Amino acid sequence: MENQELFNKVYAILADIAECDINMIKPDTDLLNEIGVTSLMGLEVLVELEREFDISLDEGILIKMKTPKDIVDVLEEELAV
Repeated sequence: MENQELFNKVYAILADIAECDINMIKPDTDLLNEIGVTSLMGLEVLVELEREFDISLDEGILIKMKTPKDIVDVLEEELAV
């Protein structure tokens, strides 16, 4: 899967869960401070990522997911296996 395609899917999931404009989200957007993604929303993002990409993610990675780029990095790692 193309890197940009991953970003687009991640942006769509984040915009839906954070109820914000998808155009507000960039690779280095601070999920908590810029679009208000709480830890509970982070769990929702995790579930949606698992569903969208048919993978299983450990909740421990939530700590690493501070920006969309962080999420894409994790996805690239998981999808490469």
